[in-house]
Amino acid sequence: MKRKFLIATAFLGIQIIAFAQKPIFTKAEITAANIYRNSVELQNSASVSLPEGVSEVVIENIATNIEESSLQIGMNQNNISILSTQFSKDYYSYNQTDISSPELKSVNDSIKAIESVLTKLKIALDAQNKTVELLDKNQTLLVGSSASNVSQLTQLTDFYTQKRIAIQNEIVAINQQIEENQNKLKRLSNSVNTNRNIPNKNNVLVLKLLSKSATKLKLEINYIANNVSWEPFYEISGTKISEPLEFILKAKVIQNTGLNWKGVKLSIINGFSNKNNTAPVLYPWFLQARDRDDYAYDGGYKMEKQKARENDYMSNTFPSAAPDEDKSFQEFTINANALNVSYDINIPYDILSNNREHYINISSQKIPAEYVFFAAPNTVREAYLLAKVEDFSQYGILSAPANVIFENMFVGTTYININQTENYLPITLGSDRRISIKREDIQEKSGEKLLSAFQEKTVTYDLIVKNNKKETINIEVKDRIPLSNNEAVSVEVLEDSKATTDVEKGILQWELKLSPAESKKIRVSYKVRYPKDFVIDNL
Repeated sequence: MKRKFLIATAFLGIQIIAFAQKPIFTKAEITAANIYRNSVELQNSASVSLPEGVSEVVIENIATNIEESSLQIGMNQNNISILSTQFSKDYYSYNQTDISSPELKSVNDSIKAIESVLTKLKIALDAQNKTVELLDKNQTLLVGSSASNVSQLTQLTDFYTQKRIAIQNEIVAINQQIEENQNKLKRLSNSVNTNRNIPNKNNVLVLKLLSKSATKLKLEINYIANNVSWEPFYEISGTKISEPLEFILKAKVIQNTGLNWKGVKLSIINGFSNKNNTAPVLYPWFLQARDRDDYAYDGGYKMEKQKARENDYMSNTFPSAAPDEDKSFQEFTINANALNVSYDINIPYDILSNNREHYINISSQKIPAEYVFFAAPNTVREAYLLAKVEDFSQYGILSAPANVIFENMFVGTTYININQTENYLPITLGSDRRISIKREDIQEKSGEKLLSAFQEKTVTYDLIVKNNKKETINIEVKDRIPLSNNEAVSVEVLEDSKATTDVEKGILQWELKLSPAESKKIRVSYKVRYPKDFVIDNL
């Protein structure tokens, strides 16, 4: 029977009179990583042989920047008591290990000898540098004296040159000796650390354990570490408009825990680790009324808008999951519950602690879609192929950027936004230049009139759509007419070619079916009436 302890990282206050055991060192091995959007829960295992009594167990290979209150320890023994736990980054600075062994004594003696040699070499180097300074200063004084003649100047020059070269060579030799001895000192220091079992990274977990008898203990150590994040990314591909789309969900993982993950089982969790796991408490809400001049309305409005944006992101970024729904896709398993969605990766991964992006394939789904061409000539004179995914919430799709590949060609990037009011999810698959779209203004039915108190402007044009493809297509065409938010300005639609109209948005929509080489004409005409002293810049 395994026991599980939720540990608060603090000394428990138990007084131990006799504690003469040497520290026992062991290393934690990462077995699994549950990656949240903002952190990771690392699951570790460690084994240690305990003597009877109280032992200090130092567990190495612990991540940096951890949430200490998240520590959980499980063990396979019932006769072991945990007296205290502590995460430490400077354990070896305050807890020197025994250096009385012959091997360590010999190494430390060598270290002291080399340190003595380095001290003498640095003294000699300083003396040589001071000699050069003195030589340079005196050479200048002698050459500039009145007693100088050509013979003396020649002798001084020769002396200076020979002495300067000799001293400089000595400085080079001393520097080489200093470098060689520093390298020896570094190797000896590493040797001491190796004999003390000191790891490269000094973040450790220190446990004080009380054992009723000598035993072998297996520990399960779980904790949450920061400096880890992941973001979703899609690769969407399709072969032809009669086939479903393939959605490949990938996780872009970045980790800088100080530990390289080697052969670790991953679980990608679409949520945030809860540091404050306390349900909110509601208190009475009293209105505070005051004069409008005393309130920074603009600042308050901006603050409320910011809060609204944050709440909108938190509530809409992640899809709600149906309870107890499991789906399997090759090497991946999607588990959904009432709180979040997790993607269990069934193959181990290596992820280095280098703060770089690592892409992990999560899932692959074939999703049926309705393909339709779309055009908005008022904005762009091109037709786009759209894939409409109906009832998209059932597929657990996330809001994320995506690369789109269609008919074995990369057509561009898009962004999947599940936060929308439409009952379908549109995916843009690129433009098709084999569908031509033109707009022709009808001059004879357009113009301006000046009345007694008003003026009128009439706009009439044709939208011409032609199918140059070899197959019949369905195309959705949208256009817009101006809207007025001023009672003095009115807009009247004169002709819309039987469009479906969204009156509030001023959007006209037509559903066309075009055979190969067929073209259709859509006529739009509207009239704007406004006072003659008005100027409308965007008409």
